[in-house]
Amino acid sequence: MTNTLIITHTDMDGVASAALYIYLNNLRDYRVYFTEPYKLHKALERNNDKEYSNIVITDIGVNPTVFERVKELLDDYRRRGSRIYWFDHHVWSPKWIQEVRSIGVELYIDESTCATGVVYKYSKHGVDANEDFASNLVNGVCAGDLWRFDHWLGPYYMRLIRRKDSNEWRRRVLSRLTEGVYWDPSFNEKISATIDLELGLFRDDIRKIIREVNGFRVCIVESNENVENSFLASFIMGRFNTDIAVTASSDGKLSFRSRGVNVRDIAVALGGGGHLTASGARINIPWRIRVLSKISREALLKHIASRIEEYSRLLQPI
Repeated sequence: MTNTLIITHTDMDGVASAALYIYLNNLRDYRVYFTEPYKLHKALERNNDKEYSNIVITDIGVNPTVFERVKELLDDYRRRGSRIYWFDHHVWSPKWIQEVRSIGVELYIDESTCATGVVYKYSKHGVDANEDFASNLVNGVCAGDLWRFDHWLGPYYMRLIRRKDSNEWRRRVLSRLTEGVYWDPSFNEKISATIDLELGLFRDDIRKIIREVNGFRVCIVESNENVENSFLASFIMGRFNTDIAVTASSDGKLSFRSRGVNVRDIAVALGGGGHLTASGARINIPWRIRVLSKISREALLKHIASRIEEYSRLLQPI
């Protein structure tokens, strides 16, 4: 029987928060799964035939479309003897908090920091942490994940783990972090290659649609596997003077970024969630739009723009 199951997000904050939990608790017998919030129930179902002493969830907020199923699965694990810990920094409604805690989950939420910071502040430490390692890891990850860049590692960490990366690479980074190493020289090559790809995209014309929605200027662009969504959104908002940037992929995954506008409510309405100025959702793309987008890439962007306009009332200044 594996002692601990860790389910975490696929980005750097997810990898780092899982690694820090392993390091702080000196774990030797564990299994780590990387997933998106809308697939949390799948990760739990995949392991439902196994027995775990502890289940740890980090950097994954509530996705309303799968929340009921997640609660059922967690309740089943708890009844079979698992202790469940959930560390997150996204926005939770009081109702979600009450429902999760009512089934015996030890839930720790702190919106003032990143998930790595939540783990450091609230998990029970089984070892005396190296403060240089812990400080650089937490502050570096938070600097990028919270988009405040007040630590030199922020832009490096954001590029170190990308959505397109393989789980093999995530596990390689996680392994080094669990050893108390916040930066390995082998990471340098990945950062250099990523920046070269970013510069290539920014030199090209970017296909976009700009709309005025509820008094806000919104730009919708296609996501690009070579550029992290937050970097692309920041570039778009600066270059085209918009309040909101939405990056969209052909599978319906949307990433919202804003300057002074609450985009979380519209993400929740579309089945996602996140932070006030940085949220995400995944919507179904109609078959007709998928076909049209093969002919004209703007078809997808126009469809996304129309969906955003449906919920325009939810876009409000912060």
